[in-house]
Amino acid sequence: MPLLIDVRKLRIINVLMESGAGNVADSLSSLAGLDASVAVKSLSMVEPGDIPDDLGDERLFCASVKLTEPPYGYFVMTFGMGTAVNVAEHMTGRAVDGELNQFHESALQEMCNIFTSGFIDGLANTLGRSIEMGTPDLEHGTGRELMTANLSHITDDSLAIVLDSQVDVTEPRREFQIRIFLVPDPGAFVNVLDHLEVEDIRTEEPDVAGL
Repeated sequence: MPLLIDVRKLRIINVLMESGAGNVADSLSSLAGLDASVAVKSLSMVEPGDIPDDLGDERLFCASVKLTEPPYGYFVMTFGMGTAVNVAEHMTGRAVDGELNQFHESALQEMCNIFTSGFIDGLANTLGRSIEMGTPDLEHGTGRELMTANLSHITDDSLAIVLDSQVDVTEPRREFQIRIFLVPDPGAFVNVLDHLEVEDIRTEEPDVAGL
């Protein structure tokens, strides 16, 4: 049975994702000392089963984590080698010569922790509730392989919310291109939306550009 969402609630989904993205910039500033802004390029809703083919055979990094409180489900973030190199070099101050070394990979994991916790905390703050999660698992492979494995347990009536974003870091200027996939539990997500109105959750403008 397809997931049914009241069309009037679609703006709430936009607000939640914008708030999560905006909080990424705040987290980068407070936790990593980076002056950053987030530009949302697009926001869409797709069937999870379509995502592996959409990403195809490009080699990507993927960080995923399970949410253990409403809206439950999974958070997945993907990015390419160019972004991985930018993150690793920026975090370590050491150039990447060919492949990422262990030092670079540790820095990459830490940045994934900051991105993930920043986004989920932004969602939780906007909802006025806590959302517990673990440490994201960082993997490397083709987009098709990674997303097939990460989404193999997702039910047919699920909905994936896809956010394409660019994180601009000003000192020195670097760009991190990341895609965020939020795949909530269908029942829990509809229940959350049914009890919310836009005016109930939006208390300030998120630090997001490009909307």
